[in-house]
Amino acid sequence: MTVTDWLKARSVELGAALCTAALLIAGLAVGVPILRERIPEVFLYSFCCVTAVLLRAVIDLAVRLARGVPRSSCSRYRMS
Repeated sequence: MTVTDWLKARSVELGAALCTAALLIAGLAVGVPILRERIPEVFLYSFCCVTAVLLRAVIDLAVRLARGVPRSSCSRYRMS
């Protein structure tokens, strides 16, 4: 996967999470009764949606970078 493809995939995920959060908060602002009864949960879920996508991107990037790093220098001393 190229860097451009990776960025496109992460931006689509982040866009979906932000859209979900925006819809929930907009529903709260409009006064949807089921959301008004659960104000803390709405904000927590909105925050978690966005944070989960960002955390996944960071972990994915860290794993990709770790795969590119050569193994420790001790591996050259393998016994045959």
